[in-house]
Amino acid sequence: MPDTAVSRQKIRDYFENKGISLISVATYFNLPRQDLNDYLSGKNQSKKAHETLLAIIDFYKIR
Repeated sequence: MPDTAVSRQKIRDYFENKGISLISVATYFNLPRQDLNDYLSGKNQSKKAHETLLAIIDFYKIR
């Protein structure tokens, strides 16, 4: 799997700048909050983690 550090940081920065809580995102994407935290920290590098990060990037148009 490719390294997702840059993408994960862009997502965290976007949420911080827009005032979007991780709880809101986790609820919208029907994920446990801890799973989202693990995805964004890089602790979980599974296929589902990568698919979820891509879905978040696409949904919020993070570039």
